[in-house]
Amino acid sequence: MQLGDNFRDAIVCITGWRKIRAVLLLLFALQAVLVTDARAELLLNSQSSNSVTLSWTAPGDDGATGSASEYDLRYSTSAITEENFDAASQVAGMSAPQPAGSAESFEVTGLTENTTYYFAIKAADEVPNWSGLSNVVAATTDPEADAPAVVADLSVDAVSITSITLGWTAPGDDGSTGTASQYDIRYSTSPINASNFSSATQASGEPSPSAAGTEESFTITGLTENTTYYFAIKTADEVPNWSAISNIPHGTTDPEETAPSAIADLQVTGSTAGSVSLSWTATGDDGSTGTASQYDLRYSTSPINASNFSSATQFGDVDSPSSAGSTETCTVTGLSQEVTYYFAIKAADEVPNWSDISNVVNVTTPDGTPPIAISDLAAE
Repeated sequence: MQLGDNFRDAIVCITGWRKIRAVLLLLFALQAVLVTDARAELLLNSQSSNSVTLSWTAPGDDGATGSASEYDLRYSTSAITEENFDAASQVAGMSAPQPAGSAESFEVTGLTENTTYYFAIKAADEVPNWSGLSNVVAATTDPEADAPAVVADLSVDAVSITSITLGWTAPGDDGSTGTASQYDIRYSTSPINASNFSSATQASGEPSPSAAGTEESFTITGLTENTTYYFAIKTADEVPNWSAISNIPHGTTDPEETAPSAIADLQVTGSTAGSVSLSWTATGDDGSTGTASQYDLRYSTSPINASNFSSATQFGDVDSPSSAGSTETCTVTGLSQEVTYYFAIKAADEVPNWSDISNVVNVTTPDGTPPIAISDLAAE
Protein backbone atom coordinates (compact mmCIF):
# COMPACT_ATOMS: atom_id res chain seq x y z
CA MET A 1 0.00 0.00 0.00
CA GLN A 2 1.55 3.39 -1.08
CA LEU A 3 -0.29 5.37 1.56
CA GLY A 4 2.59 7.85 2.23
CA ASP A 5 3.03 8.79 -1.44
CA ASN A 6 -0.71 9.21 -1.97
CA PHE A 7 -0.97 11.35 1.14
CA ARG A 8 1.85 13.70 0.01
CA ASP A 9 0.49 14.06 -3.52
CA ALA A 10 -2.95 14.88 -2.18
CA ILE A 11 -1.56 17.73 -0.03
CA VAL A 12 0.33 19.28 -2.97
CA CYS A 13 -2.82 19.30 -5.10
CA ILE A 14 -5.09 20.97 -2.56
CA THR A 15 -5.03 24.61 -1.42
CA GLY A 16 -6.66 26.68 1.30
CA TRP A 17 -9.37 25.37 3.57
CA ARG A 18 -9.89 22.55 1.18
CA LYS A 19 -6.32 21.47 1.96
CA ILE A 20 -6.99 21.51 5.69
CA ARG A 21 -10.23 19.54 5.28
CA ALA A 22 -8.53 16.98 3.04
CA VAL A 23 -5.66 16.59 5.50
CA LEU A 24 -8.06 15.86 8.34
CA LEU A 25 -9.97 13.32 6.28
CA LEU A 26 -6.79 11.59 5.27
CA LEU A 27 -5.60 11.49 8.90
CA PHE A 28 -8.82 9.81 9.96
CA ALA A 29 -8.50 7.34 7.09
CA LEU A 30 -4.91 6.62 8.08
CA GLN A 31 -5.95 6.01 11.72
CA ALA A 32 -8.71 3.64 10.67
CA VAL A 33 -6.32 1.68 8.44
CA LEU A 34 -3.71 1.44 11.16
CA VAL A 35 -6.24 0.22 13.71
CA THR A 36 -7.75 -2.23 11.27
CA ASP A 37 -4.38 -3.70 10.47
CA ALA A 38 -3.44 -4.10 14.16
CA ARG A 39 -4.49 -7.73 14.28
CA ALA A 40 -3.18 -9.99 17.03
CA GLU A 41 -1.52 -13.25 16.09
CA LEU A 42 -3.32 -15.66 18.42
CA LEU A 43 -1.41 -18.76 19.61
CA LEU A 44 -2.40 -21.82 21.63
CA ASN A 45 -0.22 -22.30 24.72
CA SER A 46 -1.85 -25.18 26.60
CA GLN A 47 -5.12 -26.85 27.44
CA SER A 48 -6.61 -28.91 30.27
CA SER A 49 -9.91 -30.71 30.65
CA ASN A 50 -11.82 -27.44 31.20
CA SER A 51 -9.53 -24.61 30.13
CA VAL A 52 -7.40 -23.32 27.24
CA THR A 53 -4.52 -20.83 27.58
CA LEU A 54 -3.93 -18.48 24.64
CA SER A 55 -1.14 -16.00 23.92
CA TRP A 56 -0.55 -13.14 21.46
CA THR A 57 1.54 -10.01 20.97
CA ALA A 58 -0.20 -6.81 22.00
CA PRO A 59 -1.05 -4.50 19.09
CA GLY A 60 -0.93 -0.74 19.51
CA ASP A 61 -3.51 1.98 19.78
CA ASP A 62 -2.65 3.34 16.33
CA GLY A 63 -1.50 0.42 14.28
CA ALA A 64 1.55 -1.04 16.02
CA THR A 65 2.25 1.88 18.37
CA GLY A 66 0.84 2.91 21.72
CA SER A 67 -1.52 0.85 23.83
CA ALA A 68 -4.95 -0.35 22.69
CA SER A 69 -7.89 0.18 25.01
CA GLU A 70 -9.65 -3.16 25.13
CA TYR A 71 -9.79 -6.73 23.85
CA ASP A 72 -12.74 -8.78 22.73
CA LEU A 73 -11.82 -12.48 22.96
CA ARG A 74 -14.48 -14.93 21.83
CA TYR A 75 -14.87 -18.70 21.51
CA SER A 76 -17.26 -21.16 19.96
CA THR A 77 -17.59 -24.87 19.22
CA SER A 78 -18.01 -23.87 15.56
CA ALA A 79 -15.46 -22.13 13.36
CA ILE A 80 -15.40 -18.33 13.87
CA THR A 81 -15.49 -15.85 11.01
CA GLU A 82 -15.78 -12.09 10.73
CA GLU A 83 -19.48 -12.57 10.05
CA ASN A 84 -20.31 -14.70 13.13
CA PHE A 85 -17.75 -13.26 15.58
CA ASP A 86 -20.39 -11.33 17.53
CA ALA A 87 -22.46 -14.50 18.01
CA ALA A 88 -19.59 -16.40 19.65
CA SER A 89 -19.26 -16.53 23.45
CA GLN A 90 -17.41 -13.51 24.86
CA VAL A 91 -14.70 -14.13 27.47
CA ALA A 92 -15.10 -12.05 30.62
CA GLY A 93 -12.43 -10.72 32.95
CA MET A 94 -9.77 -9.71 30.44
CA SER A 95 -7.21 -7.08 31.49
CA ALA A 96 -6.60 -3.91 29.54
CA PRO A 97 -4.06 -4.29 26.71
CA GLN A 98 -0.38 -3.71 27.41
CA PRO A 99 1.83 -1.50 25.22
CA ALA A 100 2.34 -2.63 21.64
CA GLY A 101 4.75 -5.54 21.34
CA SER A 102 4.11 -6.92 24.85
CA ALA A 103 3.49 -10.63 25.30
CA GLU A 104 -0.13 -11.22 26.35
CA SER A 105 -1.81 -14.42 27.58
CA PHE A 106 -5.15 -15.42 29.00
CA GLU A 107 -6.66 -18.66 30.34
CA VAL A 108 -10.23 -19.32 29.19
CA THR A 109 -11.89 -21.45 31.87
CA GLY A 110 -15.27 -23.15 32.36
CA LEU A 111 -15.00 -25.22 29.21
CA THR A 112 -16.28 -28.75 28.66
CA GLU A 113 -13.79 -31.57 28.64
CA ASN A 114 -12.93 -33.40 25.41
CA THR A 115 -14.50 -30.65 23.25
CA THR A 116 -13.06 -28.69 20.32
CA TYR A 117 -13.27 -24.90 20.66
CA TYR A 118 -12.39 -22.09 18.23
CA PHE A 119 -10.92 -18.79 19.50
CA ALA A 120 -10.50 -15.34 17.93
CA ILE A 121 -9.72 -11.86 19.24
CA LYS A 122 -10.11 -8.22 18.27
CA ALA A 123 -8.51 -5.08 19.74
CA ALA A 124 -9.97 -1.59 19.94
CA ASP A 125 -8.74 1.94 20.69
CA GLU A 126 -10.57 4.51 22.82
CA VAL A 127 -13.02 5.59 20.08
CA PRO A 128 -13.50 2.58 19.77
CA ASN A 129 -12.09 1.66 16.39
CA TRP A 130 -11.96 -2.15 16.20
CA SER A 131 -9.23 -4.14 14.52
CA GLY A 132 -9.98 -6.86 12.06
CA LEU A 133 -10.41 -10.44 13.20
CA SER A 134 -7.29 -12.25 14.37
CA ASN A 135 -6.32 -15.65 13.13
CA VAL A 136 -8.65 -18.36 14.48
CA VAL A 137 -7.12 -20.96 16.81
CA ALA A 138 -8.71 -24.36 17.41
CA ALA A 139 -8.04 -26.40 20.57
CA THR A 140 -9.54 -29.57 22.01
CA THR A 141 -9.81 -29.76 25.78
CA ASP A 142 -8.39 -32.84 27.45
CA PRO A 143 -10.60 -35.74 28.52
CA GLU A 144 -11.34 -35.58 32.22
CA ALA A 145 -8.69 -37.48 34.15
CA ASP A 146 -10.06 -37.40 37.70
CA ALA A 147 -12.17 -40.44 38.56
CA PRO A 148 -14.90 -40.36 41.22
CA ALA A 149 -13.81 -41.12 44.78
CA VAL A 150 -14.13 -44.66 46.11
CA VAL A 151 -17.36 -45.52 47.94
CA ALA A 152 -16.08 -46.51 51.40
CA ASP A 153 -19.32 -46.86 53.35
CA LEU A 154 -21.37 -49.37 51.33
CA SER A 155 -23.62 -51.15 53.82
CA VAL A 156 -26.43 -53.71 54.02
CA ASP A 157 -29.36 -51.78 55.48
CA ALA A 158 -32.26 -54.24 55.22
CA VAL A 159 -32.94 -57.85 54.20
CA SER A 160 -35.99 -59.88 53.28
CA ILE A 161 -36.50 -63.37 51.93
CA THR A 162 -35.56 -62.42 48.34
CA SER A 163 -34.06 -58.91 48.54
CA ILE A 164 -31.32 -56.87 50.21
CA THR A 165 -31.24 -53.06 50.47
CA LEU A 166 -27.87 -51.29 50.25
CA GLY A 167 -26.91 -47.80 51.39
CA TRP A 168 -23.90 -45.53 50.72
CA THR A 169 -22.80 -41.92 50.36
CA ALA A 170 -22.59 -40.62 46.80
CA PRO A 171 -19.05 -39.71 45.67
CA GLY A 172 -18.48 -36.89 43.21
CA ASP A 173 -17.67 -36.62 39.53
CA ASP A 174 -14.11 -35.46 40.24
CA GLY A 175 -13.05 -37.15 43.44
CA SER A 176 -15.58 -35.97 46.05
CA THR A 177 -17.07 -33.01 44.16
CA GLY A 178 -19.76 -32.72 41.52
CA THR A 179 -22.11 -35.47 40.38
CA ALA A 180 -20.93 -38.77 38.91
CA SER A 181 -22.56 -40.31 35.83
CA GLN A 182 -23.19 -43.98 36.64
CA TYR A 183 -22.91 -46.79 39.16
CA ASP A 184 -21.92 -50.42 38.62
CA ILE A 185 -23.33 -52.50 41.50
CA ARG A 186 -22.37 -56.17 41.65
CA TYR A 187 -23.20 -59.11 43.92
CA SER A 188 -22.08 -62.70 44.37
CA THR A 189 -22.41 -65.62 46.77
CA SER A 190 -18.59 -65.57 46.99
CA PRO A 191 -16.41 -62.72 48.30
CA ILE A 192 -15.77 -60.00 45.67
CA ASN A 193 -12.44 -58.28 45.05
CA ALA A 194 -10.89 -56.06 42.38
CA SER A 195 -9.88 -59.08 40.29
CA ASN A 196 -13.27 -60.81 40.11
CA PHE A 197 -15.54 -57.74 40.24
CA SER A 198 -16.42 -57.93 36.55
CA SER A 199 -17.45 -61.59 36.82
CA ALA A 200 -19.92 -60.95 39.67
CA THR A 201 -23.59 -60.48 38.80
CA GLN A 202 -24.48 -56.90 37.85
CA ALA A 203 -27.63 -55.51 39.45
CA SER A 204 -30.33 -54.24 37.11
CA GLY A 205 -32.03 -50.87 37.41
CA GLU A 206 -29.16 -49.15 39.19
CA PRO A 207 -29.94 -45.53 40.13
CA SER A 208 -28.23 -42.52 38.58
CA PRO A 209 -25.81 -40.89 41.04
CA SER A 210 -26.92 -37.94 43.12
CA ALA A 211 -24.69 -34.99 44.02
CA ALA A 212 -21.62 -35.75 46.12
CA GLY A 213 -22.48 -36.32 49.79
CA THR A 214 -26.06 -37.46 49.17
CA GLU A 215 -27.24 -40.59 50.97
CA GLU A 216 -28.05 -43.24 48.34
CA SER A 217 -29.97 -46.53 48.63
CA PHE A 218 -30.83 -49.38 46.29
CA THR A 219 -32.72 -52.66 46.70
CA ILE A 220 -31.49 -55.75 44.85
CA THR A 221 -34.35 -58.20 44.28
CA GLY A 222 -34.71 -61.72 42.94
CA LEU A 223 -32.30 -63.23 45.48
CA THR A 224 -32.51 -66.72 46.98
CA GLU A 225 -33.81 -67.06 50.53
CA ASN A 226 -31.47 -67.92 53.38
CA THR A 227 -28.36 -67.20 51.25
CA THR A 228 -25.31 -65.02 51.98
CA TYR A 229 -24.45 -62.42 49.31
CA TYR A 230 -21.43 -60.12 48.94
CA PHE A 231 -21.77 -56.65 47.39
CA ALA A 232 -19.47 -54.06 45.77
CA ILE A 233 -19.87 -50.85 43.79
CA LYS A 234 -17.85 -48.72 41.38
CA THR A 235 -18.65 -45.18 40.19
CA ALA A 236 -17.83 -43.52 36.86
CA ASP A 237 -17.83 -40.02 35.41
CA GLU A 238 -18.92 -39.19 31.86
CA VAL A 239 -15.61 -40.16 30.19
CA PRO A 240 -15.96 -42.75 31.81
CA ASN A 241 -13.20 -42.77 34.43
CA TRP A 242 -14.02 -45.54 36.92
CA SER A 243 -13.37 -45.41 40.64
CA ALA A 244 -11.66 -48.24 42.47
CA ILE A 245 -13.83 -50.95 44.02
CA SER A 246 -15.75 -50.08 47.19
CA ASN A 247 -15.66 -51.88 50.53
CA ILE A 248 -17.34 -55.33 50.38
CA PRO A 249 -20.27 -55.77 52.81
CA HIS A 250 -22.31 -58.98 52.96
CA GLY A 251 -25.78 -59.93 54.10
CA THR A 252 -27.92 -63.06 54.36
CA THR A 253 -31.47 -63.17 53.05
CA ASP A 254 -34.16 -64.32 55.47
CA PRO A 255 -35.34 -67.94 55.49
CA GLU A 256 -38.66 -68.44 53.78
CA GLU A 257 -41.46 -68.34 56.34
CA THR A 258 -44.50 -69.34 54.27
CA ALA A 259 -45.11 -73.08 54.52
CA PRO A 260 -47.08 -75.13 51.99
CA SER A 261 -50.82 -75.30 52.58
CA ALA A 262 -52.17 -78.34 54.39
CA ILE A 263 -53.44 -81.17 52.15
CA ALA A 264 -57.17 -81.37 52.66
CA ASP A 265 -58.28 -84.12 50.24
CA LEU A 266 -56.22 -87.19 51.18
CA GLN A 267 -58.29 -90.25 50.26
CA VAL A 268 -58.06 -94.02 49.96
CA THR A 269 -58.42 -95.19 46.37
CA GLY A 270 -57.89 -98.90 46.90
CA SER A 271 -56.54 -101.60 49.22
CA THR A 272 -55.29 -105.15 49.25
CA ALA A 273 -54.42 -107.46 52.11
CA GLY A 274 -50.96 -105.86 52.32
CA SER A 275 -51.28 -102.41 50.76
CA VAL A 276 -53.36 -99.23 50.59
CA SER A 277 -53.48 -96.82 47.65
CA LEU A 278 -53.87 -93.11 48.41
CA SER A 279 -54.33 -89.93 46.36
CA TRP A 280 -54.36 -86.17 47.06
CA THR A 281 -53.93 -82.78 45.37
CA ALA A 282 -50.45 -81.22 45.54
CA THR A 283 -50.13 -77.96 47.45
CA GLY A 284 -47.51 -75.34 46.63
CA ASP A 285 -44.18 -74.19 48.00
CA ASP A 286 -45.63 -70.97 49.41
CA GLY A 287 -49.16 -71.70 50.45
CA SER A 288 -50.91 -72.93 47.30
CA THR A 289 -48.39 -71.69 44.72
CA GLY A 290 -45.15 -73.11 43.39
CA THR A 291 -43.84 -76.61 44.06
CA ALA A 292 -43.16 -78.06 47.49
CA SER A 293 -39.91 -79.90 48.18
CA GLN A 294 -40.94 -83.06 50.04
CA TYR A 295 -43.76 -85.10 51.62
CA ASP A 296 -43.95 -86.89 54.95
CA LEU A 297 -46.56 -89.67 54.72
CA ARG A 298 -47.32 -91.56 57.94
CA TYR A 299 -49.62 -94.39 59.01
CA SER A 300 -50.67 -96.03 62.27
CA THR A 301 -53.15 -98.54 63.64
CA SER A 302 -54.34 -95.78 65.97
CA PRO A 303 -55.96 -92.49 64.99
CA ILE A 304 -53.37 -89.88 64.00
CA ASN A 305 -53.44 -86.21 65.03
CA ALA A 306 -51.03 -83.26 65.09
CA SER A 307 -49.64 -84.32 68.45
CA ASN A 308 -48.76 -87.92 67.60
CA PHE A 309 -48.01 -87.50 63.89
CA SER A 310 -44.24 -87.80 64.39
CA SER A 311 -44.62 -91.08 66.30
CA ALA A 312 -46.60 -92.77 63.51
CA THR A 313 -44.76 -94.98 61.03
CA GLN A 314 -43.18 -93.05 58.16
CA PHE A 315 -43.55 -94.45 54.64
CA GLY A 316 -40.40 -93.44 52.80
CA ASP A 317 -41.19 -94.35 49.21
CA VAL A 318 -43.12 -91.19 48.24
CA ASP A 319 -42.36 -89.35 44.99
CA SER A 320 -41.17 -85.73 45.08
CA PRO A 321 -44.01 -83.21 44.95
CA SER A 322 -45.45 -82.01 41.65
CA SER A 323 -46.53 -78.41 41.05
CA ALA A 324 -49.48 -77.06 42.97
CA GLY A 325 -52.82 -78.48 41.80
CA SER A 326 -51.39 -81.74 40.42
CA THR A 327 -52.94 -85.09 41.42
CA GLU A 328 -50.53 -87.16 43.48
CA THR A 329 -50.73 -90.93 44.20
CA CYS A 330 -48.88 -93.37 46.43
CA THR A 331 -49.31 -97.02 47.42
CA VAL A 332 -48.29 -97.89 50.97
CA THR A 333 -47.04 -101.48 51.11
CA GLY A 334 -45.94 -103.88 53.82
CA LEU A 335 -49.24 -103.78 55.70
CA SER A 336 -51.10 -106.60 57.41
CA GLN A 337 -54.47 -107.96 56.37
CA GLU A 338 -57.65 -107.32 58.30
CA VAL A 339 -56.08 -104.37 60.16
CA THR A 340 -57.45 -100.84 60.32
CA TYR A 341 -54.86 -98.25 59.34
CA TYR A 342 -54.94 -94.48 59.68
CA PHE A 343 -53.07 -92.23 57.21
CA ALA A 344 -51.96 -88.57 57.25
CA ILE A 345 -49.47 -86.48 55.27
CA LYS A 346 -47.52 -83.20 55.50
CA ALA A 347 -45.70 -81.16 52.82
CA ALA A 348 -42.56 -79.01 53.23
CA ASP A 349 -40.66 -76.35 51.26
CA GLU A 350 -36.87 -76.18 50.90
CA VAL A 351 -36.22 -74.49 54.26
CA PRO A 352 -38.02 -76.73 55.34
CA ASN A 353 -41.23 -75.08 56.53
CA TRP A 354 -43.76 -77.86 57.18
CA SER A 355 -47.47 -77.65 56.46
CA ASP A 356 -50.07 -78.58 59.01
CA ILE A 357 -51.25 -82.18 59.14
CA SER A 358 -53.66 -83.23 56.40
CA ASN A 359 -57.08 -84.73 56.91
CA VAL A 360 -56.82 -88.24 58.35
CA VAL A 361 -58.26 -91.21 56.45
CA ASN A 362 -58.56 -94.84 57.50
CA VAL A 363 -59.26 -98.19 55.90
CA THR A 364 -59.27 -101.82 57.00
CA THR A 365 -57.24 -104.07 54.82
CA PRO A 366 -59.20 -107.04 53.51
CA ASP A 367 -58.68 -110.68 54.44
CA GLY A 368 -56.38 -111.92 51.79
CA THR A 369 -56.02 -115.55 53.02
CA PRO A 370 -58.47 -118.02 51.47
CA PRO A 371 -59.57 -121.23 53.27
CA ILE A 372 -57.13 -124.08 52.97
CA ALA A 373 -57.89 -126.65 50.34
CA ILE A 374 -59.96 -129.71 51.48
CA SER A 375 -57.72 -132.67 51.32
CA ASP A 376 -59.91 -135.50 52.77
CA LEU A 377 -62.84 -135.43 50.45
CA ALA A 378 -64.26 -139.07 50.25
CA ALA A 379 -67.30 -140.85 48.76
CA GLU A 380 -69.61 -142.66 51.23
